[in-house]
Amino acid sequence: MNYWVDKTVLIISPEAWGLNFVSKHHYALELVKKGSKVYFLNPPVFNQRNKITLEEIKRNLYSLYYRPELRGINRIPLTFRNWFNGKTAALIQETIKKPIDIIWSFDPYRFQDLRNFEALFRIYHPVDIHHTNLEKICVKSADIVISTSNQILKRFFRMDTPLFQINHGLADYFINPRTLKKSFIRNPKKINVGLVGNLHYRYIDCEILTFIIRNNSEVDFYFIGPTGKSNLTTSLINEQLINFLDSMSNVFLLGSKPSENLPAYLKELDLFLICYTGDKNVAEMANPHKILEYLSTGKPIVSHYVDEYKNKSDLIQMAHDNKDLAQVFSETVENIHTFNTAESTLKRISFAKKHTYEKKLRKIEELLNQSSRKMS
Repeated sequence: MNYWVDKTVLIISPEAWGLNFVSKHHYALELVKKGSKVYFLNPPVFNQRNKITLEEIKRNLYSLYYRPELRGINRIPLTFRNWFNGKTAALIQETIKKPIDIIWSFDPYRFQDLRNFEALFRIYHPVDIHHTNLEKICVKSADIVISTSNQILKRFFRMDTPLFQINHGLADYFINPRTLKKSFIRNPKKINVGLVGNLHYRYIDCEILTFIIRNNSEVDFYFIGPTGKSNLTTSLINEQLINFLDSMSNVFLLGSKPSENLPAYLKELDLFLICYTGDKNVAEMANPHKILEYLSTGKPIVSHYVDEYKNKSDLIQMAHDNKDLAQVFSETVENIHTFNTAESTLKRISFAKKHTYEKKLRKIEELLNQSSRKMS
């Protein structure tokens, strides 16, 4: 029997629903495929007229927008915060009009005490490092805590809530990608490198990335993702980088693409580069979501240090220190044929296929069942 059929799930996400998908969006879609009714709670909107707005995204998937009772709510004592959060939670539950089976929060800055909602199970799921003590309230009020990285989980080792490391997932449409009707590649004879993600992400190593692009004029670089405000960010912190990229003849900014179309774009590229400050921010960059999507193509990947893949040199060409990243990139480009063997390609694809969202939900179902047995 499918555990997820007829479940009502409320996902609390720090990123709004939009064109660009990260793990929260993918989990929502996979839950709907499994038969759940999913309500995706977006970050607060302070200027909307109604306290709660409900929009249907597709059958059994709804986007929820809300106006909080109070600005700066996290600066007031927990007792009063819970009172205000409880009022908003009651309005949300009234809007949903069904008992909530599972609260699934990715956001420590809102509704920290998950008991504000009446739900059968409470999941806290940090996929980033959050520098706030508010997170401990989320952990304490959850039935289980899931994270993609042990670097994140080890911060909660002294707490009583059960902790589980579960890697990122891979959406089904990455496994059998369709082909674009017309290729976007400008110079097919060159090596074409792809970088996917929000260009205003605070952990981009702008200095190293600029150096690599300047010193590899024989390589073309394609950026897929938002260059301005998007559902992933409203802070435009890397405008200098974007101006530089826009000025380079070997750089092409493709903008955001619908998630289901992304595999077709990745299929066109020869190599992928991940250039964040992974050497300085080890915990924050311990397991970027995009790695599985890159691996699903079978193509080589050059990356900064990624803790969760530190023993997988057969999958990723990794620089342990970012000052060496440009050299690792150049060596990979020069010897790309050695990284494109049938064996290496198959190994990357096989690894990615082991981590579909369907498999992740199966594991989470098992953990919830264990939690249920312990409570009974």
